Amino acid sequence: MYLILAIDEDVHADAVLYYLAEKQGKKVKRFDPAFLFDEYGSIENGSRREKIIVDINCTSGRLIFPNGDVVSSDDIEGVFCRSFYIPKAKDFSSTADQLATAEISSTVRGFFSLIPKSCRWINNPYTEDKVDNKIYQHQCAVTHGLEVPDTLVTNCAEKVKAFYDKHNGNIIIKQLSDVSLIDESSFVNENGFNDVEFKGFFTSLIKAHDLVSLDEYFGPGSAPVLLQEALDKKSELRVTIVGDKCFTYRIYSQENEKSKTDFRHVEELRVEKTALSSDVETKLIALLKFWGIIFATVDLVETTDGRIIFLEANVAGNWLWLEKNEDDSAISIAIAEALCEIC
Repeated sequence: MYLILAIDEDVHADAVLYYLAEKQGKKVKRFDPAFLFDEYGSIENGSRREKIIVDINCTSGRLIFPNGDVVSSDDIEGVFCRSFYIPKAKDFSSTADQLATAEISSTVRGFFSLIPKSCRWINNPYTEDKVDNKIYQHQCAVTHGLEVPDTLVTNCAEKVKAFYDKHNGNIIIKQLSDVSLIDESSFVNENGFNDVEFKGFFTSLIKAHDLVSLDEYFGPGSAPVLLQEALDKKSELRVTIVGDKCFTYRIYSQENEKSKTDFRHVEELRVEKTALSSDVETKLIALLKFWGIIFATVDLVETTDGRIIFLEANVAGNWLWLEKNEDDSAISIAIAEALCEIC
């Protein structure tokens, strides 16, 4: 039995499910852990989308779904974890609802703790929690021989000014936390599903006028910012790593003015397959093994003077936007195959 944990609209989960079930003949169950919670799994009449019966003892557990499917912790061989979002109770919820939400959360985490140690996770969400931090990633990248941009995380106005001067005004500000933060105020999306809103900000250049009011916003107790030197880019590289395999695409972000600092501003950029040097590939693969994860999408910059600079790794990154050829599903296939490998 293989599990895929993902929201309904996740087409990346669809792709992996297809290659597991249709191509490899594996028994697969897909569901979203958040659907155990009324607010996120409910439909218009207020009933839970997945009325799951839970049956857990000290050593094993079962989840029994409305359609009769049974997921036993003992039988799980692999988990492709795209979403492990466990909602919190709303502030205005009754004491009983808050307690119920806390009990369900503990149940979900407890069930997954009973999965056999031999089960292969892509990736284990508890391991991801540690890895998904840019400060930690840069520290590890440097120790593995990768080059990173000059970086400063601070809430001190004077440090910001000094860093700006150090790089002759060529610095950027980027989000230090997850690219998408979750607003737990649910709404009905265009497909009729209950959904939550994801928020964040784009990487931007710091201008001289941005420094004028620094003292108003920075000081002890204020939120720190992540600043980096602005790299002289030739192109950007998105490397999807699955175990010992690297799938590299060059993104021509410098061909459009809007995408030069953050390529996410432009949806349709020129992209093509390429390859990294064996030295960089070896270092990236070793980095993921050090972290204890099997999958990640890594963002690199190729500078105009030929250097390859590590920016960050997304432990739950998307890849289908790169595989524009309908016959090219190498990454999805690699994930399905990696799940089935014997640990």
